Amino acid sequence: MTAAERVAREVILYTRINCSFCDEAARELRALRDTLRFTLTEIDIDADLALHEQYDEIVPAVVVGGRVIAQAPIAPGGLLDALTRAVG
Repeated sequence: MTAAERVAREVILYTRINCSFCDEAARELRALRDTLRFTLTEIDIDADLALHEQYDEIVPAVVVGGRVIAQAPIAPGGLLDALTRAVG
């Protein structure tokens, strides 16, 4: 697997504590992880000022290859479509 393929298969979930939408997105991503074969990294934006400023209004935010592919509000089932296009 090339470095570009690894990046394309890494999914980052920008989240925050006590966010029910974030918790739901994390559950859905964990359920899809094995099927779509991606790695998942969850990052609390409130632990980093720059991330807080960038993602405060759109968490949960799902990023693949440096591009936001889904953000709040995420429709039920919306992650499957977005991830299928992003990590194919």
